[in-house]
Amino acid sequence: MVSIVFAGVGGQGVITVAMIIGRAAVIEGKNVLMTELHGMAQRGGKILVEVRIGEYKSAIIPANTADAIVAFEELEAVRNLKKLKDGGMILLSRRKIHPVSMTLRRQNYPTDAIEEELSRYNTLNVEADQVALSLGNKRVANTVMVGAVYSTGILGLSRESIIKAIKDSLPERYWDINMRAFEEGQKLLVTESAKAA
Repeated sequence: MVSIVFAGVGGQGVITVAMIIGRAAVIEGKNVLMTELHGMAQRGGKILVEVRIGEYKSAIIPANTADAIVAFEELEAVRNLKKLKDGGMILLSRRKIHPVSMTLRRQNYPTDAIEEELSRYNTLNVEADQVALSLGNKRVANTVMVGAVYSTGILGLSRESIIKAIKDSLPERYWDINMRAFEEGQKLLVTESAKAA
């Protein structure tokens, strides 16, 4: 059984990542529950998806029980810390996207406060955007994140199921680059763990 919070903003592929992982669990015959919360704007508004794999009664992850937060944006990671259990992990794509509300108020992005908060947790940085750009398509950053999440072992799902779920979720013309993004995503946390050691 595993509960994961996926958080980011519209346009980052947060829902796609959650759907791929949920689909992979279904392929393996596991029970999956999901909830989605969309912010005010389709692009730029906050997106929160909660995925629970196993025999849970509710799709909503109670406070302090999520095994992991998979965050596509730094501020959204911090906003969802209340969901994370003691000893849980954060997989963070290092990206700053100024919320509309902050821009309208001419507020600065709270970088120092975010860093201080995240330093208290088991935070693993995932350079998804850089890897996607190196592959020639920034839109595959979300599949890089799938690879990173898979590499932690937290999902309890097979590589074959994830690959099938990716292919089931995307048009065939995008399979090759997304397979490469998935593979590269798996390598990222090995590098990050080595840095931390």
